[in-house]
Formats: sequence, structure tokens, C-alpha cells
Amino acid sequence: MARRRSPRHQVCCLLAAETPDAWKPGRRSANYQPSSWDYDALLSLDSGNRNQVYPCEYYKLKRSITDTLLKKAESASKLCTIDAMQRLGISYHFEEEISDILNSVSKERAKEQHADDDLASAALKFRLLRENGFPTTPGISKNVAGPLSYHNYRKCSIKTAGQEDVNALLSLYEASNLAFPDEELLDVARIFSAKALKELMPSMPPHLSEGVAHALELPLHWRAPRLETRWFINHYSRDINMCPLLLQFAKLDFNKVQDEHQQDLVTVTRWWRNIAFGKKLTFARDRLMECFHYANGIVWEPKHGPCCQMLTKVSSLIVHLDDVYDVYGTMDELVLLTEAIARWDASPSEALPDYMKAVYYAIYNTTNEVADHSLREHGCRMHHLLQKSWHDLCMAFMMEAKWYHGKYRPRLQDYLENGRISSSAPLLLLHAFPMLSSLVNMKTLDQIQTNPRLVHSASLILRLCNDSATHTDELKRGDAPSSIGIHMFENGANEEDSRTAMQDLILEAWKTVNEEAFDDCQLSVPFKKACINLARISYCIYQDGDGIGAPNRLKKKQIKELFLEPIDEMNHHSMHIIFKR
Repeated sequence: MARRRSPRHQVCCLLAAETPDAWKPGRRSANYQPSSWDYDALLSLDSGNRNQVYPCEYYKLKRSITDTLLKKAESASKLCTIDAMQRLGISYHFEEEISDILNSVSKERAKEQHADDDLASAALKFRLLRENGFPTTPGISKNVAGPLSYHNYRKCSIKTAGQEDVNALLSLYEASNLAFPDEELLDVARIFSAKALKELMPSMPPHLSEGVAHALELPLHWRAPRLETRWFINHYSRDINMCPLLLQFAKLDFNKVQDEHQQDLVTVTRWWRNIAFGKKLTFARDRLMECFHYANGIVWEPKHGPCCQMLTKVSSLIVHLDDVYDVYGTMDELVLLTEAIARWDASPSEALPDYMKAVYYAIYNTTNEVADHSLREHGCRMHHLLQKSWHDLCMAFMMEAKWYHGKYRPRLQDYLENGRISSSAPLLLLHAFPMLSSLVNMKTLDQIQTNPRLVHSASLILRLCNDSATHTDELKRGDAPSSIGIHMFENGANEEDSRTAMQDLILEAWKTVNEEAFDDCQLSVPFKKACINLARISYCIYQDGDGIGAPNRLKKKQIKELFLEPIDEMNHHSMHIIFKR
């Protein structure tokens, strides 16, 4: 008598014979837009010529800026210069000089440092010291928020305030967004300054009003550095107090960095063509360019090009894996894939359908490249740790699939705990760690494995930002509820109130990010920056729409300006070729 095969075994046998593009009855489709980018044109990018045009002028300007920083000048003047350099995206060239200046400012005696500071200067000093990791004493915090009493007394005449008052309020507002948990005075400063700036906007000159509107839309601390650089170069060029030396160098440097980003883009595009996911997984989102934008938002400095390339690959794989679990895969198939990731064999089980094998091999090979890098550069094995991070992600995706198929509504706390992992941030940051940290050993790897609060909070920001952008579309598709829907159900709230509640959670998560990154975190500076930047680019990618799932014109415009259109040197013909839609 023949042995009876289980239903699951029968399903596995059928799936093993499936063709890559087969669409089984009952499979879901999210009807995602095709890619907007012409990969042939991206592969043909040649940025070698521009680098040869301006090297002499470029390095001459760089030396002049160094000389300017080394000259004797008032601290307030130097701090304004540093602020402009950071926003113009050129401060990375002068890290040593800037560190020396801020160290000197930090060591000044409190009575000398604060006695004559006006509100704008005190707030700027506080912000620059804190965000660059220097101690911010109680005296500075009090000096930043203390003048609120002065402005409160002037509420009756706030509409007659001059530009100095606006600059002070704007500086206070930007500084207040670097608050740590329990710094209530800075919370008061943020709320007050934002309200006052809104009231003053109608009476401001156009250029000043534009800058205030930009800040109120999203504070500087939450903005992705390169997106801010592109915007600020244009804004700064129309400022009557701008420094021509800084502006010219910033323009040249932006184009130079863009050249290097294009070379990274060519490399990942070639990889994308080789794995051929666009043909093998036609149900999934083809978002290589958007993933490159996201990865570049995490690590943009040219020296971290290999890390950016790797994060682009991993992000693209995550997007496809997400679509397998969220849209296309059957529950039986998802079990098989999750088990295959847990085993981590060089050749996965024959039971995996072909489209899943393609995903598996790409994940396996890309992750082993990172692990081999760690072993080669640091003598430290990370293969098991990286594999576990993929399995954790699959388990989180699997949990969400079970919630959907079982029509189960989790508690908000359970959803967010699982969502922190399904956001993919812990996996991305773990893959970046060996490529950003100079010290990778068992001790530092243990720090990462214990889920530091910095990674935890940055992951939460990504989860909540994603939910904010995708909530409406997911409701239309009948997906399981996200944080907004769960909060509405648990609290009997309307959508607007629930969105506000989730925004409050984001604000609190940012305070933890600030404390962990700027106070006494033992992680390396490049890795801490990557965690902060992940939170920043997450907010920007999902602000006013889903920049991954359904990128709108604004998102596409941002990508073009960052990677394809040099400042003041636009080639409209080539841009038309690259940008299809």
C-alpha cells in the first residue's frame, strides 16, 4: 500500500514545478507602478569629465575655507559659519577644524560663555554642541529656554517683531528639536517658538518666510542631509548675508559628490540587471532607484560608497521579500521560505518555488559578501548573526501574514514591537555596522545584538513613518490594519487624532535617538550617524506619500536633483532619457 502524502507535501510538490511568472488563482496583486527609470540610460552614465574641469579651483577654495576657520574671530561668527557649512553639505571636509572650534567653545567658562549671549546665539551654540557630541551643560539649556519669559511678555506686540526676533525664534525652534527625554523646558520652547513663527509669517519678507515655512514643515534635525543640502544651496544663494566662498565651494562639491554617487548607481544597476528580479518577480515593486535614494540617505559621504551600494542591494531585496510575504506568497510557501532562511543552506530545498529560490539566492549571496568583508577586514565572523537578522525579519513578516489571513487585530504594543523588526531597520543597520565601524569584535557585536536603544528608536520611527504614508492604500487593499488603524480601534478615535498620536510617538522616539546618539553611547560615530540618518530619510521618504511603493512627482524630482542633475549644469536631454515617466 502506498504511503499517503500529507496535504502540505502535495502542495510543496506542485509548487516545485511552478514557473517563475506563474500566477495562481487567489494570489493577491497590489498593482504596483512599474519602475520610472531607464536602466540602460543609468548604466551609460559617464561622470568622468566634470571631475577634470575644476580640480584647481576646487582645492583652492577648500584651502581658503580652512584658512577662514583658523583665523581669529568671535565664537558667534564661527558658529554661524559652521552652521552654514553643515547645511551646505561641506562640513565633512573640515571635521578636524570644526571639532577644535566646538571644543574650544565647550570649554569656555560658563559665565564668559553665556553672559552676553542673545537667544539666537545661545540656541545655535546649544544645537551645534549637542549634535556634534559635546556636553551641553544645564547653563546652556537654561540660557536657551530662559528668554521665553521675555518673549511671553511681548505676546501683545508679537506681530510687530523684527527680523532679529524671527531669527531668535527660528534658532530656538531648531535647537529645541534636539531635546532629550524629560527636558520639558525644551518642549515648551518648541511649542512656543513654532506658534510664534506661524503668527509672524504673514509679515515676513519672502526669503525669510520661505526659510521659516521650510523649518515648520520639518525641523532641520529631522531632514535628510543631502536633500537639505540641495535645497539650502539654492536658498543660501539668495541670502543677502551669504558667503560667496562657501557657496561656490558647496556647488562644486555637490556636483563632485554627485559624480561619485553616479558611479555607485552604475554599480548597483549592473547588479540589479544581473539578478533579473524585474523579469523573475513581476508581481513585486521594482524600486532600485528609490532604494538607492534611501541607502544614500543613510550613508552619503563618498568614502562610504561601498556601504551605500550594499545598503541599496539589501533594501531592494527587502522590498521584494516584503512583497512575497505581504502580497504574493501563499501561507504554505511562506512557511517554506521562512524555514529555508532559518537553515541557511547554500542550496535551498527543492520544495521552494522558483521565484522564492531567486529571492533566497540573492539574499544568501549578498549577505555572505558582507560577512566575508567583516572576516577579511576585522577578522570577525558575522555569518550567523547576519543570517539570524534575515530570519528575524522573515518571522516578523510571517507574523503580519498570519494576522492578515486570520483577520486578527493585534494590540498596538504587540504590533509596534513586531513592526520595529518588520520595518527592516535593525537588519539594514546590522549589515552597515561592519562597513562603518573601525572596531568590530565580539564585544561590539554583543552591543549590536542587545538591540541598543538607538537602533530600537530609529526602527520605530521608520515603522511609524511607513504606516503614516501607506495607511490609506493598505485600507483600500484590505490589508491588516497598521498602527493608525489599530489606534483608531482601541481608542475609538478618528483618523486625524490617531495620526496625531502616532506623531507624538515619533517625537518621543526622536528624543531617545538624541540622547543615545549625543550623550554617552559607546557605538562608533559613523554608525551613530547612520542610525540618525536612517530616521531622517525615513521621515523624508514617507512624507506626503509613499516614496517606495508609489513614488509621486515630488519624490522623483528629489531623486533627479540629487543624483542626475548637477547644479547650474543641467543636461535636459540626458535627463529626459533617464526619467521615463
